[in-house]
Amino acid sequence: MSKRRVAVLGASGMVGQRFCEMLSDHPFFDLPALYASERSGGRKLNDVLLLPEPRISQELLDAKIEALDINAITAERFDIIFSALPTAVAKEVEGELRKRGQRIFTNASPYRMEKDVPLVVPEVNHEHLDLVRDSGFIVANGNCSAIGLALGLKPLQPLGISRVEVTTLQALSGAGYPGVPSLDALSNVIPYIDGEEEKLEREVPKMLGTVENGAIKPAPISIRATCTRVPVREGHLESVSVDVERDTDEREVEELFSNFRSLPQELQLPSAPRRPIIVSSSHLRPQPALDVNAGEPQRARGMAATVGRVRVRGRNVRFIILSHNTIRGAAGGSVLNAELMHSRGMM
Repeated sequence: MSKRRVAVLGASGMVGQRFCEMLSDHPFFDLPALYASERSGGRKLNDVLLLPEPRISQELLDAKIEALDINAITAERFDIIFSALPTAVAKEVEGELRKRGQRIFTNASPYRMEKDVPLVVPEVNHEHLDLVRDSGFIVANGNCSAIGLALGLKPLQPLGISRVEVTTLQALSGAGYPGVPSLDALSNVIPYIDGEEEKLEREVPKMLGTVENGAIKPAPISIRATCTRVPVREGHLESVSVDVERDTDEREVEELFSNFRSLPQELQLPSAPRRPIIVSSSHLRPQPALDVNAGEPQRARGMAATVGRVRVRGRNVRFIILSHNTIRGAAGGSVLNAELMHSRGMM
C-alpha cells in the first residue's frame, strides 16, 4: 500500500513540531509539506526548532516551511491534514478545508464539542470514528489533561463510575511557546488555567460516551476539576479521586490498569504503546522527570500513561496518572487516530 500524502498546519509551534517528529519516516504517511504563519514561511524546520533532542530525520529538518495558503491545500495534493493551528485560526481554516473535502486530524479546540466531530482517544472510544461518513471530516483529539484523565478512567468503567474529582499539575509546555512568563513560573505554582477546568468537565464525558442513533451520548459522569500550572517542562500529572458503584480493592484496580488493551494494540499500530497504561509499584512514582517518555516501541515513546499510588477506601478509588502533554496529549493522539482509520480502511 502506498503512503498517504500529509501536511502539517502550524508546523513551527511546539505541537506542530511534535507532529513532524511523530510523522518522520512514518510507515503509513509521507510528509511532503509544512505550513505556518508568514513569519515562519521560507525558513527551514531546523531554524525554528523548539524540541529538546528531536527524533526527526535530517531530510525533514531541512524542509522549508510554507506560509499558510488555504487555496494551496487541495485534495489533489494531500490525503490527510494534521492541524496544530492556534484556536482563532483553526476555526476558519479547518472549517473551510472540511467543506472542500479534506480529512483533518486536529489538536485545536474549536470543533471538539460539535455533534458531528468525533473526539477520540483511540484506546478509549475508537468506535466513535464510525460516525465519520463524508469524504471531508474533522477528527479531534481532546485537551491534553482530558486525554490523560480519559485514559485513566476507561479501565475503571466496569466498576461503574459516578463521580470524579481531579486536580492537575500541568507542565509549562502545555501553554505553548514561549508560554508562561519566567518570573511567574520559576519556583511557583499558578492555581488557575483559563478555560482548562471547563474543558476537562465537558470533554471527558463525551470521550467516555456511547454512540446512539448516529450521535454521541455523553457518559453520565460528574467531573469536577482544579487545574494548576507547575514549573515542569513536559508531563501533566493528575491526582484523581473516583467514586465507583461496587466494592473493589487495590489489587483489582491495579489489574484493571495493567491489563488494559484496546484496538490500537491489537492492530499493532506504529504509534500505539504495547501497554497504554503502566502501573508503578513505587509510592514515589510517577514523576515527570522519570516517566514522561514512557511507552514502547521507540516510535511510541511518550504515548503510554503511568499510574501510581493506587488507593481504595470503600467505593472510592484514588490514583496519580502522568501523561506526556505534547505527545499523547496532542500530536501523538492525532497521529494514532489517523493510523487507526488508515488501518481499518476508513479513508
